[in-house]
Amino acid sequence: MKIRKFISILMIMLMVFSLAACKNNTKETSTSDGKSDSKSDDVVTINFYEHSDNETIAKALVDAYNAQSKNVKVKLSIIANDDYDDKTKVMLSGGADIDCFWIRGGAQTRQLAETGALLSLNDLNKENNVDITSYGDMGQAFVDNGNTYGLCTSKSCWLLWYNKDLFDAAGISYPVNLTWEDFTQLAKSLTKDDKYGCVVPNWTMNLGATAVGEYLTDENLTKTKEYAKYQERWYVTDKSSPSIEDMTGSFDINSFFAEGNTYMMINGDWTFLNFPDSKPGFTWCAAPLPIFDDATKESTVGGTSCFSVSAKSKHPKEAYDFIKFCCYSDAGASIYAQNSTVPAFPSDAALDIYKQKVTVPGAEYVFSAKVSLEQGLDSNYEELNTAFKEELNDSLVGNATLDQAFKNYEQRRDEINSKK
Repeated sequence: MKIRKFISILMIMLMVFSLAACKNNTKETSTSDGKSDSKSDDVVTINFYEHSDNETIAKALVDAYNAQSKNVKVKLSIIANDDYDDKTKVMLSGGADIDCFWIRGGAQTRQLAETGALLSLNDLNKENNVDITSYGDMGQAFVDNGNTYGLCTSKSCWLLWYNKDLFDAAGISYPVNLTWEDFTQLAKSLTKDDKYGCVVPNWTMNLGATAVGEYLTDENLTKTKEYAKYQERWYVTDKSSPSIEDMTGSFDINSFFAEGNTYMMINGDWTFLNFPDSKPGFTWCAAPLPIFDDATKESTVGGTSCFSVSAKSKHPKEAYDFIKFCCYSDAGASIYAQNSTVPAFPSDAALDIYKQKVTVPGAEYVFSAKVSLEQGLDSNYEELNTAFKEELNDSLVGNATLDQAFKNYEQRRDEINSKK
């Protein structure tokens, strides 16, 4: 028995020495802080999360950064767009190993910041001479209580799109520089012979109002109500657009417009990038978003997303260096432009690339547009926007009048604001 026990102990010792030898012969090993223990340059791995709609650009950014970085390597993880917001919130609250990640908009950024999930970038911006005013008004979308929590990625604006072939066949002038009343009457007149005059998504139901600076936090929602009445005409009275019910479920606005039976579409400049995938069999063009009579010409609504650093990142400086490369450099901006996306960072080189890539008639309106932020800066804005959409949708499917919808929204707004 003693001999067997001795042999067993000896075997265990041999295994331990063998493992130790293997470990010493390994070029790189992981430490608790994620750095390399090799005798060569230490390498920090940064975990970066993006949504699937931006996968191509994200891969290009990561590849370009990794190619020029010796000591920091970025690992990209992609989450499906429909699941992204919920999954990242759960991961952040659960302490997942996230260093930096994409956030859809300002309201979500401020919500996450107030829960302590995001790192303030103020000190890092100062150390790296990053000035968020370079982004224009867009940069303020990610500021809360004086702290900056994100760097702008790309910027967008809403436009009017039209089927040039249908307009040519009808002998009608192209829909450039219309008012909302012009647009509504034109759409009604064109809705015949199994064709729609327009298709307008119900994602942003106060679009016309925000283009002139009125937000859901305003006490007097005059323009919001006026725009809601236009929606009632498109979806219900004139039936010049597919209804709210038609646009539920798997409805894809680009695919619908690509069928060639709709004269006009309201959508964002991301259409330059996504619409060709729908393989339209006609010439398509862009024009300025319709405006209210008293609005400045080419007023529109736009937004920007951001890259942020997790408050729990083990490598905040390295994570920041990566998002600065993506969001505040000619190299990062050029990658966005190469993928037919307008970078938020003002880079002449990138804009030259964009103009070469995007040759659709009307692309120039992206640069001349007077853009207001799509969402207000209130920390509750995402919740207010959801409440407004629910009440207005309820009205547009016949469950309430417009007046009732606005009264219900204002009551819900008071309840939401009282939770501050």
